[in-house]
Amino acid sequence: MICLRHFAVRLSEKATAGTATATTAAGWRRRRAAAATAWQQGGPQRARGAEVAASAGDKQQVMEVEVKLRLPGPEAHQQLAQLLAPGLVATHQQENYFFDGPGRELGSTRVVLRLRLYDGDKKALLTLKGEQVLVDGIGRASEVEEVLPDAAAARRYLQQPSELLALPSDIMKGLAQRYGLAELVGLGGFSNSRQEAAWRGFTLELDATTYPWGCVYELEAETDKPEELRSQLEELLQSHGIQYSYSTTSKFANFINKTLV
Repeated sequence: MICLRHFAVRLSEKATAGTATATTAAGWRRRRAAAATAWQQGGPQRARGAEVAASAGDKQQVMEVEVKLRLPGPEAHQQLAQLLAPGLVATHQQENYFFDGPGRELGSTRVVLRLRLYDGDKKALLTLKGEQVLVDGIGRASEVEEVLPDAAAARRYLQQPSELLALPSDIMKGLAQRYGLAELVGLGGFSNSRQEAAWRGFTLELDATTYPWGCVYELEAETDKPEELRSQLEELLQSHGIQYSYSTTSKFANFINKTLV
């Protein structure tokens, strides 16, 4: 699936199964701008992000390590999709929404709280992540994930974010205890079309990420041998004349800062 700017999905305008009100969309834009400021001004507290993420839901906590390669545009994305087609396992349409406390409690410590909806309402995944460190196309971040039991009902959190705090969730309990959170606010979100393909024993994820201001294309893969896999992927791309570069920022950072870097 090719991501085209003119058909960008404006998730801030579809917070429910229908269309969000103009007031809700405007509120999300204001909160995203404030969150961007908090994110950029993290200062000495930035290093606490991984610690905070690790403190919630210790049983599920992992260090996510992934190779992240940036593709220059839709042509390279389509060429790679055709190359990986024989190993295609699944294609998912993802909606990614983000939340913070009213005082930017999470953003100021570089912690990200995300609700991801898959293929409409087929799956809802709640994730708490520490700040991702990206070096030479390899990203590392602490991560805690929980699958919510009722994916269809999870969409109500887009209109009533604070109801997330009532979930019987280790993630939410940990955040509430650490920050004394009694309220959450929505920051908005973005969409992502992901193709998953099996390749040499790895699962490759080919992404076309749509923001209201443009699109980003990436190839990602989680692995415990990132340097080895990165070399193999570079060899694959180079042998087929597909241009690429090392990703230098996360999808969330592009969202919160309204960039495409």
